[in-house]
Amino acid sequence: MITAHIVVTITQFRPLGGIFPISTTLEARPPIPGVSISNGTIIVKGKEPVTLIFHMPDLAFVFIGVAFDADTPDSDVGADEFPRVTINRSANHHGPTNSLVVHDANRPEDAGKSYSYVILVQRRATSEIGIVDPVIKNDDI
Repeated sequence: MITAHIVVTITQFRPLGGIFPISTTLEARPPIPGVSISNGTIIVKGKEPVTLIFHMPDLAFVFIGVAFDADTPDSDVGADEFPRVTINRSANHHGPTNSLVVHDANRPEDAGKSYSYVILVQRRATSEIGIVDPVIKNDDI
């Protein structure tokens, strides 16, 4: 199984209720064969499952959730493609502190499918909630 660490850096926080999502940069550190990022889209290549570990080093914010939606006309919320999501908010849990772990089953029937998704982020000082709005694409190569 491939594991990719993706650093989420908030460049401008915008709380929900506004027009735009949070401005961020996403960077795979270190780069991993089979997972790349282009203009905020995470591209998963190959046919094996992938674990995506989103890490936010800025402790002024914490992850609070994630939601998925496929790009096909049929309703698909990614429950089978992304069967397990874990949030680690403190150092008392396994995995990096302040991380969101998404398991991408990378199923054959989802090859070529893109999932838009939102990551919910909360500012600790004010409790305001905002969203990060990237895309995951399963590229069967």
